[in-house]
Amino acid sequence: MSIELNIEGTNDAWLQSLVDERSAIDPNQVKDDLWVRVPRVPSEFRAMKENTDCYDPLIVSIGPYHHGKGNLQKMEKLKAKMAGQFLSHSREAGEEMYSEVKVLVSDNYARKSYAEESTSQFDDEKFAQMMFLDGFFILQVLFNNLPKNILRKEEVTSITRDLFLLENQLPFQVLLRLMRIYVTSGHHSAVEDRTSSKQKLDRSIDRELVKTMEEFFKTIHEIPLHRESCWEKISNFSKLPRALILRFKSKDTNYSLYQYNHLLEIFYLKFLCGGRQNPLERFSNREITSWNRYYSVKELKDVGISCVPNHTAVFVDVNFRNTILGGALCIPPLNIEVSTKSLLLNLAAYEACSFFFFATCTSYICFMRSLIDKSEDVKELRSKGILRTTMGSDDQIAQIFKEMTTNLVPDSFAYRDVKNSVESHYRNTVKRWILHYNDPISKAVVKYSFIFGIAVSAFQAYLAQTKPRPCSCP
Repeated sequence: MSIELNIEGTNDAWLQSLVDERSAIDPNQVKDDLWVRVPRVPSEFRAMKENTDCYDPLIVSIGPYHHGKGNLQKMEKLKAKMAGQFLSHSREAGEEMYSEVKVLVSDNYARKSYAEESTSQFDDEKFAQMMFLDGFFILQVLFNNLPKNILRKEEVTSITRDLFLLENQLPFQVLLRLMRIYVTSGHHSAVEDRTSSKQKLDRSIDRELVKTMEEFFKTIHEIPLHRESCWEKISNFSKLPRALILRFKSKDTNYSLYQYNHLLEIFYLKFLCGGRQNPLERFSNREITSWNRYYSVKELKDVGISCVPNHTAVFVDVNFRNTILGGALCIPPLNIEVSTKSLLLNLAAYEACSFFFFATCTSYICFMRSLIDKSEDVKELRSKGILRTTMGSDDQIAQIFKEMTTNLVPDSFAYRDVKNSVESHYRNTVKRWILHYNDPISKAVVKYSFIFGIAVSAFQAYLAQTKPRPCSCP
């Protein structure tokens, strides 16, 4: 229904048309939209032409959105072969896994996890088969059981990249039930006590599943090794008793894996939220005191603010540390690989679809873009160990960050303490004056100290020659 402004007509008719338009909103449709656990990438993300190829799988499809595409058929055949090999050795476990999937399909849990139009082409049997093959394939990736003898290294890398696409996710409850049966059937030796009660066994299995996923995540986001200073060792030692208490208390923690929707969400919560449900807890609650500008790495360096690595698993955890005259911008190291752009954009697309009131990943991407204006900024971050690149030149890396931020809107509250600190330092005229003249003054001191040293040495030599010698009488 189109609503037009009718200036000459009566106001009552136009106002009533607004009421009719409001009643056209179907509350059930809104509820269905909230039910979608694996949403599609928002249209505004796909509208960015330079990023179009970041949202589609290169080699393997998971779920209905990209199922049946011609360029993905090789992996479809591999999925069937791997599942068939498993069934030939563990028929009973395979039948139990397939039965569990059929239950999730029959009660509409699995089907309603996707946009409605994407599943209409599958009947329940075909849909369950797809869920089973896709879930079993993910298990083989997680437990590092892919047949690498028939897969090229580039294909294995592409598979890992494809498993972290927003539109290429499997409902986590499907994967969780498959994993529990797979582990219980003896295909993972870490769980030894299989005679315990079902509840205790499930918790033991879940702990192993968490460890397995964390090991897999390291292939995506590896934290560089960090050698602790003496002060850090002392500081960490003082925290040891509390850490041991917390670890003891969490020994029998229920991991509540039922709350997760898919692997990408778990990765997001671990590496962007640090395990917290609300990433805004990582940001300050202080009010914004001033309008803050953006400065590149070079501009910050010119005013005495250096960039240093912040060794933390949460790669969006940026903070500012004051020094005597300058400051240090602490940024977690980030590996720039072929799949990095795709991963960051899919994480940003995920949070855009998740009804979050914050934009953690989007704000991080935009913040990094503000620091990287030219190739020399990339070079400086590389030299500090903050950007670890395995592909492309510094110009190409700078271009990647420019392309990622097209049409992205960051959270205005994110990193505000960092921005306020940088702005406060930048406006401090005394510090800037000292830093500006620091280099000329230091050169002058060295120069004239050298001249003074030569003069003192010459004068001492002269005194040594002219000093009267004691008389030596026979």
